[in-house]
Parts: sequence; C-alpha cells; structure tokens
Amino acid sequence: MKRVLQHPPESPDSGGKHYWRGLGDYSNSPEFRQWLEREFPAGAAELKGDEWSRRDFLKLMSASMALAGVGLTSCRRPELHLVPFTKNVEWTIPGKFLYYATAMPRRNGAIPLIATTVDGRPIKLDGNPLHPATGGATDTFTQASILDLYDPTRSKRFVRDGKTTKREDFDAYLKDLRNKLLADHGDTVAFLVEETNSPTRERLRAELEKNLPGMRWCVYEPLLSQGTNAATQAAFGAGARVTPKFDRADVVLALDSDFLDCGQGDLASVRAFNSRRRVRTPKDSMNRLYVVESRFTLTGAMADHRLRCPASQIALAAIKKIAVQCENHIGAIEFGNHARTSAERTLRGCDCSLTQ
Repeated sequence: MKRVLQHPPESPDSGGKHYWRGLGDYSNSPEFRQWLEREFPAGAAELKGDEWSRRDFLKLMSASMALAGVGLTSCRRPELHLVPFTKNVEWTIPGKFLYYATAMPRRNGAIPLIATTVDGRPIKLDGNPLHPATGGATDTFTQASILDLYDPTRSKRFVRDGKTTKREDFDAYLKDLRNKLLADHGDTVAFLVEETNSPTRERLRAELEKNLPGMRWCVYEPLLSQGTNAATQAAFGAGARVTPKFDRADVVLALDSDFLDCGQGDLASVRAFNSRRRVRTPKDSMNRLYVVESRFTLTGAMADHRLRCPASQIALAAIKKIAVQCENHIGAIEFGNHARTSAERTLRGCDCSLTQ
C-alpha cells in the first residue's frame, strides 16, 4: 500500500532559504490570509494542509464514472428510416448533380450563379463562368446564403401563442387576415423591406398595391443608395445610373467610397479594377488609386495614396484636388486659383495625414 509522506515543517534554525511571493506572503497577516481564501480557495486549501492525495482523487473519479455508466446503459442511438420519394424530383439521376442557372439580387444589381443540387436539395452556389460581368466570381454573402436553407433555428412547425397548431389553422388565419385587409383597403398594413432589385419582389409588390391600394411600402437599408441616385439624376438627368468603367481608368479617386467592398460595390467593378492591377505584358500599365476616407476600409487598404480626413471635410479635400488638377492640366485659370486658395484656407485646421 502506498504511503503518503508528510514532510515535517521546516524549522527557522535549519538554515534553509524561504522564498516569499510578495509583501503579503512575507508578513502573513490575517488580512492576507482572508484575501487568499477568498480569491484562491483551491490554493488556500492546500496551504491549510488538507489537500487530497492522488489516490483519493482517483477513487472519487472512479466512483463518479461508475455511477454515470449505470445511467447510460439504457441509452441507444436513435433509429432513422430511409423513405423513398413518393414523387421523384424532375430531371434527377440518383448520385448525379443537377445544376441550375439562377441569380442573387443585390442592392446594385444581381450576381449570376450556378446552383448545385442533389435530389432537389441545393448544396453549393458558384458563380456563372459564362457571364461576362463576374466571370464566375462570387462574394462572401453568396457563399453564406446557402446556410440559411439548413439553419437549425428555422421554424419547423406552426406555432400560435406558443402552442403548436396545424396547417389548416394557419390557412384559416390567413383567410381571415386577408378578408380584414381587403375590407379596409390595406390602410392598416405596412411592409418594411430591404433594398434590392429583385423583379419577383417588384411583381408581388404591384399585385399587392392593386389589391391593397392603401398599404405602405417602406424600404430601409443602413447604406441606402437613395442619396446616390438623387445626385446622379440631378447631374445627368432622370433615369440615369452611374456605371464606372474601372478597366479604362488610369487614375481612380475614391471619396469616402468603399467600392471594393462586397457590401457596397459589385463584382463587376471589383473585377474591372483588379484587371488593371496585373501586368502581363511589357506594354501594360497599372492604374493608380487615391482614397480620401474617414475610416479604414478595404479600398483604403488597396490604395496607393490614402488621405485620412474627417467625413465633414472630405468635400473640401475634393475641391482642393480638383483645383490642383485644373491648374496642372489647364493652367493658372481664375477659377482654379480661387478654388485652390479657398480650399487651402479652409483645410489649414484639418487634421489629415497622407499615407503612401
């Protein structure tokens, strides 16, 4: 039988060295002992001399595992049954993938996609390589959207007031709700949706407005492009839309615009911009990117020259840049000198720094 050896306490006259960990340990005052027991109860128990031996600890763990095994004897793997299709999926061959051409609506357009399905269930989304705008590229939002179909938190049953109901009850509720909305012509209903260019949603909206002329349709987005559209139409006329051609630009100036981010820009612009950043032949030339922004963005990380400036003073920095370009390319005209002098006078108190 293994014996637990208890070392005798060291006498002060033995001549051994005692190392203390702090002034509290050195003084060993009652306040320090109370703090030690409150802060480190496990360590305080060891200092009191009532620590457990390794054998006692193994005994306790063995007894705990034995009691846990008694409760697990009745557990078994759940039974699962393979049920064949009552109505087979169209155009499917067992064990073969089926591909569909589709698109994902976004704020600035849509992303052409190829959906891979197995037995009618989509499992993968890839870009359409035949589309000239994207060339088979996708973004992170597209890859993550496939997970919404297999979200375990999605509702799997009909629930009303916290109680499970049947589909017949849900259909009856929708019928009553439809009759109430038609009675008041939709004056008490409103839809809050996000910004998108989906033609299907626009068709459904037209049908709802036809049946419910008094309804309200509200579009909310944290980065709503309504201001951009208004400025574009004011500058170029009604129905105009800006379509940048980054593959033709030698110099790009971004004023607080993160066009390389998937959330604000589109894949066509990112693809066109990156095409001018690669040099394949000796005759190719790279574009140059200037960014003026108030926060660090992905476009600012790609910039050749980045100007950090408060958002309220970005317009003044743009005026200064335009004035300098007018003076360099057109000459010392009166408007260029006046604009540059006014901008420099205003920007003297601007805390901006240029990063190359």
